[in-house]
Parts: sequence; C-alpha cells; structure tokens
Amino acid sequence: MRLISRSIASATGLLVLAAGLVALPASPSLAAADPAVDGPAAQFIEGTPHGDHVYESAPGVPMDGLPTGLALQTEAGGTAAAPINVKLVIAKLADNRNTVSLASAEQAVAASSNYWKAMSNGRISMTVTSRTTGFLSAAKSTQSYYDVINTITSELKWAYSANTALVVFVPTATLSSGALGAGYSSNGNSGRVLMPQISTYTSSVIAHEFGHVLGSMHADALQCSSGASDVGTTSTGQFTDSSCYIREYGDTTDLMGASHPSMPVISSPFWDWRGLGLGNEIRDLGVAAGVKSYTLKPWGGTGAGRAVKFTDPVSREVYYLELREPAGYDSYLASGSAGNRGVKIVQRGGATPSSSLTLMPSTIPFSGYYSPNHAWQAGRTFTTHAGTRVTINAVTAASATVTIDADLALRTKIQFSAGDINGDGRADAISREADGSLLLLAGQAGNKLGAPVKIGIGWNAFNTVLGDGDFNGDGRSDLIARTSDGALWLYPGTGTGGFQARKQIGSGWDIFKRIIAAGDFDGDQRRDLIGMRADGSLWLYPGNGTGGFLPAKLVGTGWQGFTALAGAGGLAGGAPGLLARSSDGTVYLYPGTGTGGFLARTTLATGWNGAADLMGGQDFTADGHTDVLVASKTGALMAYPGNGGGGFAAKLKIGSGWNSFSQVWEAGDFDGDGKPDVLARSADGALRLYSGNGSGGFRAARQIGSGWQGFDQVISAGNFNGAGGPDLVARQADGSLWLYPTDGKGTFLTPKKIGSGWSIFTRMLAPGDFSGDGRNDVIGQSADGKLWLYPGNGTGGFLARKEIGSGWGIFDQVIAANDFNGDGKADLMARTADGNLWLYPGNGASGFLARKQLGAGWNAFQSLASVGRFAGTANPNILSTSPDGTLWLHTGTGTGALQNVVLNPR
Repeated sequence: MRLISRSIASATGLLVLAAGLVALPASPSLAAADPAVDGPAAQFIEGTPHGDHVYESAPGVPMDGLPTGLALQTEAGGTAAAPINVKLVIAKLADNRNTVSLASAEQAVAASSNYWKAMSNGRISMTVTSRTTGFLSAAKSTQSYYDVINTITSELKWAYSANTALVVFVPTATLSSGALGAGYSSNGNSGRVLMPQISTYTSSVIAHEFGHVLGSMHADALQCSSGASDVGTTSTGQFTDSSCYIREYGDTTDLMGASHPSMPVISSPFWDWRGLGLGNEIRDLGVAAGVKSYTLKPWGGTGAGRAVKFTDPVSREVYYLELREPAGYDSYLASGSAGNRGVKIVQRGGATPSSSLTLMPSTIPFSGYYSPNHAWQAGRTFTTHAGTRVTINAVTAASATVTIDADLALRTKIQFSAGDINGDGRADAISREADGSLLLLAGQAGNKLGAPVKIGIGWNAFNTVLGDGDFNGDGRSDLIARTSDGALWLYPGTGTGGFQARKQIGSGWDIFKRIIAAGDFDGDQRRDLIGMRADGSLWLYPGNGTGGFLPAKLVGTGWQGFTALAGAGGLAGGAPGLLARSSDGTVYLYPGTGTGGFLARTTLATGWNGAADLMGGQDFTADGHTDVLVASKTGALMAYPGNGGGGFAAKLKIGSGWNSFSQVWEAGDFDGDGKPDVLARSADGALRLYSGNGSGGFRAARQIGSGWQGFDQVISAGNFNGAGGPDLVARQADGSLWLYPTDGKGTFLTPKKIGSGWSIFTRMLAPGDFSGDGRNDVIGQSADGKLWLYPGNGTGGFLARKEIGSGWGIFDQVIAANDFNGDGKADLMARTADGNLWLYPGNGASGFLARKQLGAGWNAFQSLASVGRFAGTANPNILSTSPDGTLWLHTGTGTGALQNVVLNPR
C-alpha cells in the first residue's frame, strides 16, 4: 500500500479554513475524495460512532501544509513537551437548559491527559486551568455542531494560541448527524472540542480529538472486495485492485479509529511520526533484506523495541508490526474478539498522509462498525504487494515471533547453463522454479532441450543457484547454491542427473549481489567463481579443484550498473569471459585474458532488456562454438548460436551428407505435428521425410515413397485439394501433372492427374495463396522467363492462368518464400548466378511489391528452400545446401531481412 500524498481537504473532506471562525458546511467527513483526482477514495460508513474533525488556520497561527503539533518538534536533542492548558466550559443552549456534570467532564479531560501521558512518556498532558459552568449560549440544539461551537467560541471570545484548548460540553445526547464529538485544531497544539452529554464514549472521544490537536488524522482500514491484504497504486494514485477503497475510521483497535468506550493504544505509525514515547519502542529494520526473524512484545506494554518497522526493498513502502494483546490501554482486548489479538500490520498513510492504514488478514468489507479481524494469527503469512513475506510463527499473550522474508530471489525462477549434468555428453540447462523444484532440461540433438524433469525439491532455500561444470574435480558437473545468510553449498553431481551429499564450501557470500560461474577464468584448469558486490567491485574466487577456493582477488570495479551478469565461456573463441547487460538492454561481451583479467569489451546484442536470465558458457548446438541461451520474462527460451569469434552465427550447420539428394524442399507441416518439415528426393527415386523438431533440427528421418525419379519436378502445394494436406504436385517428363494428396499425417492418398502440357515450364513453384483468394496456387516459369500464375480452385484443379511477370530467366534459382516479410502475403525469392539473393514480396493480389536484396554470396549454395518457422521462433527461416553436403539454417527477421540465427530450444 503506497502512502497517499494528498491534501487533507481533498482527501478526507475535512475542511481547512482560510482564517478566523467562519460558518462551516454540514457533515464534512461524509465527503469522499475524487478518485480520478486524488487517488484511492476514502469512504465513511454511515452510522460509525465517531467524532468529526476539522483542521483550521487561525489568526496569527501559521498553517503550512499539513498540521503538525509540537510533539514533532525537538529541542536539545529530545522531543519537546506539550502541556496543553484547557478552558472547560459547561454550556446551556437556548432551547435546552439542562446541564452537564462538571466533575464528569473534568474526569474525561483527566482521562485523556492520563492517556497521552502514557503514550508520550509524560510529555503530553491536558490540564483544566479555567472552568465556566452554566454558560448560557444563544446556540440551539437544532443547529449543526459547526454553528454551535462557532457561536459559543465567539461568545466566549476565545482564540487559538499555542498549547491551549477550548473544551465545551452541551446537554444534548449527541451532536448533529449523530456525532459523539467534534474537534477543530490548528498548528501550535491548539484546538477546540465540542462534546455532548457524558456517556461511555466521552473519555475516548476527547482523547481522540486531542490526537488531532497533536497532528494525527484517522486510523483507517484497507477494504477490498477481493480480500487482498495489500495492494499497490498506479502512477495516478488509483489502487491497482479496483475493488479496494479506504475505510475511514476502519481501524477500531486504534484510538484514532471508530469511537468506542475503551481507549486503545495509538498505533505505531502515529507513535513513530508524532515522536511519542522514548523513541526506542519501535525497532527500525531499515530496508528489509534476506530472511530474518524478530520478536514482538505487547504494544500496549512499556518495553523498548516491542514493535518493528521495515521498508519493503521493492516498493520502498514502510510497514509496522505490532503485537496487540491485553496490556496497558489495550486491556480491553481480553474480552473482545480473538481476531483482534495477534500481530497487527499497519502503515502510515491512508485517507491522508497523516492517517494510518491497517492491513487485515481479510480486507473484505466488514459489517457493523467494529472489525473482529484486525490481527494476523500464528501460521498466517502476509505478503506485501511487492512480494515481501511476513510469516507469523507464534503468538502468545506475552510475545510473538515473525519472520520477514525479503529475499525475492528465493521465489524467483532461476535458469542457467549447467554443463553436462546427466552424463550424456551434451550441455544441459537447469531451472530452479519459484516453488523450489529443480528441473533438468537435458540437451538433445537438433538444438533442442528436452522436457523438464524434476531432479530436486526444496531449492527455494537458496537465492542463488548456479553451475557450469565440474567444480570438485571428480569429472562430473556440479551445482553451487547460496542461502540468504550467505552460506555457500556445493552439490556434487552423480553424473546421471542426481547429486551426492552436499557440502558447505563458504560463508559470508551474502556480501555479493551476484555470483557467476565463470569457468576456468584464470587458466589453471580449475573452475572459478566471480562475485559482484553492491559497490560494483568484481572478485575472483579461484577454484582449488577439489571444491574449495584459493584466496580471492579484485578483478574489476564499476560493474554495479549492469542488470544481469553471466558467464560467457569461450564465446570469443578464447578464454572464458563474462556477459553483462546494461539497463537499456545492451549486452556486452567481456572476453577473458585467460589469466584472470579482461580484454576490451564488445557489443554483443541490443534490445535484450526483456530477458530474465542469460545463460552462456555452453555449446548447445554441438557445432563446436559457445552459444547463449536467453530466457525471457514471459518464459520463452531462445538460443543464439555463437560464431566462435565473439558474435553470433549468421548461419548454423544442422546437417551433413545432403549432397546425396537431387532435390531438397520445404514440406510444410507434412506429418501434422505442428512443426515445419523438409522433403528430400534421392537420385534413385527414394522420397524421405525429415520431420522438423521445432528447434532448427530434425527428428529421425523416414522414407515415405519410392519411384519418384520418374518426376522431373516435385513441389509442396499445401492443402491443394481442400481435404487434408499438405499435398504434393509432381510433373512427369511427358508434361503430365499429378496431385499426390495426403491425410495430413504423412501418408499419401490415391494420386490424381490434374493437368498436361506442363513441360513448357522450366521451373514450377508452389507459393501458397499468391492470389489472395484463400486457395493455394501454382506458378510456372516458361523458357522465355515469364511467370504464369495458375490459381487453385480449392478442390485440386485450376482456374484460368494469368501472366504475373517476365524477365525471370536471369535467375538460376527461384523459390517460394512463404511470408518472409511478415505482411501476411506470400512472397518469392530469387538468386542470380553471381550470388545475389532477392526478395520479391507478394502484394496479395497476384502481383509483387518492390523487390529487395537480401544478400550476396549465395552462389556458394547448391539449393535453397524457405521453411517458415522451422526453428520454432516467430522468424521465418531458409535452408541451404553447400557442395560438400552441409545443410545450413539461415534466419529472417520477420520483416524481410536476414539476421543471425535464433532458435527455440524447447
């Protein structure tokens, strides 16, 4: 809950008078803030026993912003005293000549004085120094209490002055609108109080009004239909949970809340802000960090450090924890609701900055006027809206223990590269989940990480988990984990995905904001760690090869500006280095020197501020180069293959021996598993399906046909007949055209002849829906270089053809390019003999937009095929084969250009 910073007038409806004693409108406390202007609205619940209050400025008494009393002011290092002299008046009204007991009125003022003496270590008191009884006023009981107090004040010629108060009793049962009292106050610990006949509420209401004189406003409660125990606010001051509002007077275990006969202890935020007590009653924890436990003593008692306050490390809001048990002025709790005995959580702020706000276990609006649900009981956990947890461990009448867990990293997903954990020779990834489970994502062939397998639980005991290989020298990859108190633990791997008995290998590691598994950073053939302190200094802890460390040494300064650090391994082709991301998303590579230092940094990537975890140091693609995995904040995982020279690969080798095929082309999703596939035809007519694994690789290939050497061209035409698909279209040497429909699961149905005379074309393409009518089409290129579009009719035949281009004879390859530029329309690609590759974007209506050159040097490849989202990302891809049979993967940007290769390893 953020502290609401608004003017008292706008936030609570309590009026600030410009000057003097003027007439006031009726019932100001019923006015709520305008949430569109002032933030979360405060609401007054009709009928709540209360006394209204107004801050006002009086002649000669400055009023600068919020009211403050002398209780806030300090003199000679201590808090100033505030003895308030009271003029007590027993008045009779023009229409009600009954009287009020002077002795009872004095007793009520004395009760208020005793209360505030107890709250202030004797510095605040109220003493009746002037008495007037039987004062006959012209005011009437039918008037608003504003008019009544203003009339009597004028008749008495009373004026504000420091440390003075006017207390007037009138003989009515209540004041107008059912108020149990009304107060007016200004700076300088001066105020006016109007009270009705003596009742069980009188003492607490007068004490409440003097709380206003001292500068405090009301004790409020958060109320949310959702029941949320805490909620943040937007930049405009609105609650992020629209079901929430502030219930004025809603904290009924605070003197400044709704009135009742007892006089509860004023809550710790007021106590802290007003400078009450000795100043040692509240233990200030500062910004909460780690996981730590504390003991509370009854807040109504007199001991030092009986309550605690802490600052949330994320929101920077301040929370107070009190133990509310029968003690002192809280003795009334002995017979009240059990739900009001326990740990109370409260903040400064609420309807106004000088209010307080209690955060109850359930904030669903309570019925009636007194909540039975203020306190948190043993076994319950309060979570701030920013994620800090307060667990109530135990509660007795004498004490309570609480644990503040401000280490969000204990509940944050942590993903990292771990070397070969399961012993299969491939680099694996590890994910420590928010619930503490440890998952192994085993590296697989084809640039893929396997499905997560749980290999541990309870790892939320650690705020850091890392590893990149063998730390203790037994030839197996290990993990290292740090607890919130700085203990460092080694979990030796078994080499099969499990762990041997853990061993503590360090303490005091909580001084490091980040710890990085740096590989063999100093070149001694042992794995090292690097720690970054909050001041940005970087410390190398050389491993000793048996699970411990040699003396640490400083290896850098100024690293505090980075939002993420990770081991880079040999990304630059040499010694292990580090990856560092700045706040603007730029990722820098700091290559290692191999002797414990760094070479000049280079910029590796930009726009990576959406990454949650950077995972480097391993060769996930098995191409001999170190790669980088990036886990986004939304959970997506991306792989960026390294090029071995300090950058990312422009193309990735994903196969060999592909020069044995006479034709390689895209197949669409031929087997129906949702991932693009590739078809290859050998010279002897064998047709093989290479099912894509969705990560830029293949699952096991299988032969799906033979005798295909009789066709001189075969193309994938998508769902050409409108039933199943994807289908193949093949041309025989005699020019006949055949449709080979499939069932959508990789099995062919009965072929069908769909044309003749197609030998006039030197090249055939299946571009998908090139005409924009929702049906798949075929394009033929004639010997004179003209392109002819044969629109599909959606049932396996063609509509009338039309010419869509000429001059295409200059290209030695033309391929269907899927939607390479991301505009939703089918495109073509064409390569000239000198290796220039061109994109011809389709216009979605059988024509082309302006062409764009994609690159040069593409004559190094024998064949090209566009394979859509073959790598499992949002980007289109191209496959190429080189003369030596290497199959290469190229990645598009999705906007009509090429970029470095990006894979989805999942």
